[in-house]
Amino acid sequence: MERAQSDARVLTALSLPETYPHPVRAVEHLQTHISHVFLTGPMAYKLKKPVDLGFLDFRTLEQRRRYCLEELRLNRRLAPAVYRQVLAVVLHGGRAALAPWDDPGGEVLDYVVQMTQMDQERMMDRLLERGEVGPEQVAQLGRLLARFYAEEPGGPQVSFAGRPSQVRLNVEENFRQTRDYQGICVSPARWRAVREFSLGFLREQRDLFKQRVEQGRVKDGHGDLHSGNINLPLGGEPIVFDCIEFNERFRWLDAACDLAFLAMDLDHHRRRDLREALVSEYITASGDRDLFRVLGFYMCYRAVVRAKVYGFMHEDPGLEFAERFRDLGRARAYFRQAAGYAGGEPPYFLVCFMGLMGTGKSYLAKRLAQATGWPRLSSDVVRKQRAGLSPGQASRDAWGQGLYGPAATTDTYETLLRRAGSRLEMGASVIVDASFTHDAWRERFLDLAQEQGAVPLLVQVYAAPKVVRERLLRREVKGGSPSDGRLELVAVQKANWQEASARSAAHWTRVDGGMAIEPKMSMLIAKLREQGYIRERQDEE
Repeated sequence: MERAQSDARVLTALSLPETYPHPVRAVEHLQTHISHVFLTGPMAYKLKKPVDLGFLDFRTLEQRRRYCLEELRLNRRLAPAVYRQVLAVVLHGGRAALAPWDDPGGEVLDYVVQMTQMDQERMMDRLLERGEVGPEQVAQLGRLLARFYAEEPGGPQVSFAGRPSQVRLNVEENFRQTRDYQGICVSPARWRAVREFSLGFLREQRDLFKQRVEQGRVKDGHGDLHSGNINLPLGGEPIVFDCIEFNERFRWLDAACDLAFLAMDLDHHRRRDLREALVSEYITASGDRDLFRVLGFYMCYRAVVRAKVYGFMHEDPGLEFAERFRDLGRARAYFRQAAGYAGGEPPYFLVCFMGLMGTGKSYLAKRLAQATGWPRLSSDVVRKQRAGLSPGQASRDAWGQGLYGPAATTDTYETLLRRAGSRLEMGASVIVDASFTHDAWRERFLDLAQEQGAVPLLVQVYAAPKVVRERLLRREVKGGSPSDGRLELVAVQKANWQEASARSAAHWTRVDGGMAIEPKMSMLIAKLREQGYIRERQDEE
């Protein structure tokens, strides 16, 4: 996928108040993966990025002019008062200015779409975040959309897009373009589960898709119908804007696919009640009684589309690093939502090894990591890294002091939480190796597992005093271990050890670290299998 930067002269000019043909106090610059948007107060101006993403190509000036005109034409269907005109960014006397697109009077650098700037605080996504959207507003949207699809022409060319083979083309493109996101935005197991559900539904429901084509349900729709593209003005009808102009294949679709985007988005905002109100009102207004039969499939499809878009944005070098990092988290969340619509996925685990020094918990954690292929996060290694030390560099700090004082310990566990959370967000398993002396930290990791939908397993490794003594003495002689456990610290660590709370005990397994490795591993693998563990395939489709 080719990525290019917009002309710096154009970006600079559109960032200056004096460029615009109306009074401007300040300019706010926003970005998506395909556009720059400049908010000026009375007007907004949208500039297309010169990118080729496979499903769109804005690289040439002529392509950007063409799609600006298409954007104006198509969006006037649902937002006629918002979409004003297309303007050219031209070079006059060494500086960029705005002029009519069809009579620029100078060298054209690019084109922009001029829109009436809507009240940003009335954008539906912001209102949802503030809990200020009610059932009547989404019911009004349902009625508006039912009218829109009823009035929009279909015809043989548009209807062709609803055939099973064409729907499959869009679905397969999603997975082709997200294949490389495995291990970054989504675990291979989650990705496969969503893919297998999607392609399986298409195989099994071919007659249903054909039936919907025959019923005239395929329309020249919106294509990007989510809450970020809807404005809910006080006392007025909803404004639906920013439809897809760059690819007819994404806009010519079953009306259920359009509606599913907004339904999925409401679920994403944890407002299932609003999703149900939207769908119910739409079915009443449209008479589409079969909508429920395809809605789950299309919501899954739309969640993957959203994950894909945020994956693109994560890779965009033109965005700030913090925003790209947030986009990574968003992509992961949408993949998880897609897996929910797909009916689930293989379980993934958060395994926390804990226990006193010298019991063998790190060795057992390492062996489980080797057997499963899951990464192991070691508190000993993280603690040293955060202090700027190499893992094998010894520290003689006393218990509760220096490298092992409260501040360093809190920092170590918080880092382990973040790193484990990054894996679990993708639907991937992870092993955490730490002493977990205090139950508060066990609770935090259980909270993380619950939040991310992972299966938690707390493994306490213990050993007889004689075994612990022999191991610690041997470690002292050998040196080079990330652990700084020493004999003189055993008693104080034991005195600080907290027994499992009732919540922790529900996920607790005790393992004798003095046993041979084979029975210990067998016990752990059996425990995981009880909870659905299956060795993941290493070959990716």
